[in-house]
Amino acid sequence: MDSHADGLEITDLDSLQQWMNKSTRQSGVKASSKSRDGHIGCPLSWFRLVFQVVRSKNELAVALHIYRLRSIRHSRTVAVSNAFLTELGIDPHAKYRALDRLEAAGIITVRRRHKQTIKVTFRDRKRAKGHGHARP
Repeated sequence: MDSHADGLEITDLDSLQQWMNKSTRQSGVKASSKSRDGHIGCPLSWFRLVFQVVRSKNELAVALHIYRLRSIRHSRTVAVSNAFLTELGIDPHAKYRALDRLEAAGIITVRRRHKQTIKVTFRDRKRAKGHGHARP
């Protein structure tokens, strides 16, 4: 996915976990009970699921953003505008690519209406897990 300043190439969950552990140790911050319980801004299960599908940090940010929308709106269907993602420097094309990949993996369904905000519906996790897509 990305190479970081310390030279670690993050291409899978194991190397990401190694990088996160190293960063936490170096910062001197103790892990909170939430991180020990498998929550890193989203459930670790969601992160693992989408990490297998996305191909860039921008696409991962989109996946995390839509999960955040789901959580704060308490709804399986959310409207995904470009505004917040643009503030992060993520262009609409990266959003579309991420949503297309997540939909192809069976994780979400995407409803597009001409010139309207995209609506995303989170699918039943049992169906999404059955796809088992690996990263190319």
